[in-house]
Amino acid sequence: MSSEYRCHFDNLLILDFEGTCEKDDHDYPSEIIQFSVCVLNTRDKIIREDVSFNKYVRPVINPKLTDFCAELTGIDQDTIDNARTFPEVYNQFCAWLKEHDFQEKRFAIVCDSRQDMWRLAQYQFLLNKQPFPTIFRQWVNLSLYYRQDLRMAQQQDAVHQSLIERMSAFYNIPNEGQAHNAMDDCSFLAKVTKRILDNGTFVNINESLKCIAGSRNVPFNVDPGWKSNFASSCKVLEAILPLVSFRMRDYNYEVNYGKCHYCFSPECTGLEHKQYPNYVYEQLKEPSVFAVTAGLMKE
Repeated sequence: MSSEYRCHFDNLLILDFEGTCEKDDHDYPSEIIQFSVCVLNTRDKIIREDVSFNKYVRPVINPKLTDFCAELTGIDQDTIDNARTFPEVYNQFCAWLKEHDFQEKRFAIVCDSRQDMWRLAQYQFLLNKQPFPTIFRQWVNLSLYYRQDLRMAQQQDAVHQSLIERMSAFYNIPNEGQAHNAMDDCSFLAKVTKRILDNGTFVNINESLKCIAGSRNVPFNVDPGWKSNFASSCKVLEAILPLVSFRMRDYNYEVNYGKCHYCFSPECTGLEHKQYPNYVYEQLKEPSVFAVTAGLMKE
């Protein structure tokens, strides 16, 4: 085991969101309802038990949780009704960063996959008509390290299990929290991140956002059942959302931080390039609720 972690960043902020949802409906206009962060200090090689961020968020578009969402997340309606809206909670998060002296370029955000930043966060800021924050434009996708470790161990990924369940089994790290509770998920993912670092792996930002990717310019046939199929919905949403996630190799935080890696503008929102996937919208049997709600297409 190395005496120092192989990581450029002083702290890794393990982040997880929970959002509003409905069963078998991936066209649902999801709003963030729980915003949680755990801290892994890479210099002291510890998970900070004394510092964390955990706030519930009151949705505006669909303020009443669906029965499915309440059961899935364990979040009750009273908790949501008494929470602050996302812009207020995001401001609290920025104040929390400042309070604990977490400085940009000296920390990186860690997520279990691309969904939290590419889909949930990007969509939330579109709903709020706010610029997408620089600190959310790049992140460590933990699932890419997990898959790398699987390959090295010559193991096949399990099926019919959540990513967290599969990570728990592979790394032999018990997941003691409640499924789909953002704070519990963060706590578990922090342990996985530490295990990966303890194994001597170099951990760096490995995913980012940009306005244009080659795959977005290639028309495809929309699955008629895309709303109820996760993989098909991701393909549709990748065409609809202004910024697309992509794999970063050899990320240099001094050069790449906060920039769109297509147009290299730090202010790029993707909307400036007037991408409008007509070929997708023309195939939909009915307008996408996800797109219409965020103003990405006309009804």
